[in-house]
Amino acid sequence: MVLVVKNNHSALNECERKFSKALAFHSSSLKNVKRWVIAHSGGLDSQVLLYLASRMLPLPRVLVVHVHHHLQAEADEWAEFSKSQAELNSLPFARLDVFPENSSENAARTARYDAFAHLLEEGDCLLMGHHADDQAETILFRMLRGAGLVGLSGIVPYRVFESGHLLRPLLGCTRELLEKLALDVGLDHINDPSNTDLRYDRNYLRHSVIPLLKQRWPSLVERWQQNAVYIAESNRLLEEYMEGDLEVCLESNGSLNIAQLVRFSERRREALLRYWLFKASGLRINSQQLEVITKSVISAKHDADPCYDLGDQQLRRFQQCLYIVPKFKGGEVVSFPVKPGDLDLGDGVLSVEHAESGLSSFQGVEVRRRQGGERCRPHGKKHSVAVKKLLQEAAIPSWQKVDWPLLFHGDELVAVPGICFCEGWYSEKSGFSVLWCPFSLSDSS
Repeated sequence: MVLVVKNNHSALNECERKFSKALAFHSSSLKNVKRWVIAHSGGLDSQVLLYLASRMLPLPRVLVVHVHHHLQAEADEWAEFSKSQAELNSLPFARLDVFPENSSENAARTARYDAFAHLLEEGDCLLMGHHADDQAETILFRMLRGAGLVGLSGIVPYRVFESGHLLRPLLGCTRELLEKLALDVGLDHINDPSNTDLRYDRNYLRHSVIPLLKQRWPSLVERWQQNAVYIAESNRLLEEYMEGDLEVCLESNGSLNIAQLVRFSERRREALLRYWLFKASGLRINSQQLEVITKSVISAKHDADPCYDLGDQQLRRFQQCLYIVPKFKGGEVVSFPVKPGDLDLGDGVLSVEHAESGLSSFQGVEVRRRQGGERCRPHGKKHSVAVKKLLQEAAIPSWQKVDWPLLFHGDELVAVPGICFCEGWYSEKSGFSVLWCPFSLSDSS
């Protein structure tokens, strides 16, 4: 007779193995992590995450964070529960209060991630408790809405997030496994009643659709998790090919050369445009947006100044190149004193350096944004000319001309950086070079 001894901690062992595997797989990116930030709602997955982190990570470098959404009557109790769990593990705790625009899942998620983004510092790694069932639910949800390779890759295990990292070390664990671990070690957790509200699409899939699919295909969650890995690998391979195409089309300033782009086949061109837009702006566009961009920006008349809105960014075309630029916000007139060195103005850098010739003096000189209507007499010219004309002759893109920085001494315009020095302010023997180097988003990143 063979005596079989049941291991009551098999679920714990399996979760620890998957947790360690996730950290090891991304070890090259996470080797310099200074602080591990645990996203803790108090639910099952975050409780397991906290339990494993407290056993497997250096405690002095762990911070437990609870986001209070102010959406449910029990939210205060949940925040207190989260705090008590941090104290139970002798870990520091932080509560982040957010106020979503509405009670929708998307609004809560946006507010939550914004809060994490503001909290994270360089070298931080945010740990979130998404698991394999979440992955299956996400993939099915995106399939129903319509998605390409990126969408069907599901929830990414790791990505750079703000100045730090975001890792989901439980993505290889099923909810059933997490429930077994919680039962084995006696973990209490919160049940958010909104998670059972079938009016929400994800809840409907979670409680009504996926359990039905599991009855027919018991290994559905594990299979879909593996499918997500395969699809993600296919997408990475595609992006490797597109990197080669991008090299042909990309200019040194980060803009995309249209003449080179249109040489590719239509499908290849569309894929490359989507890929460049994502790399330059962080935004993924759908088919409808792609069609509008093609017609209204790429195919606009030669003398047009097309612009496509991308939230707080813009897609612009200039001299047969596409640019992603910050949206001009305007505002009050602000002056900065000019001195040798680099002055970061947010959308570019004003560089002032000693030179054999140039601006004769910067004493009392200030930099102000162009307001319109300014005129000056460039050094060596007999007549004054509008700054607008000088910028046009220099082939400055329209969105940069709007607030090009100008140098003033009192009310006198003394230089248009990168364009000209005004009469009376130029020295041929010794002076200062003044250059304005605006950048697109890709330059600034």
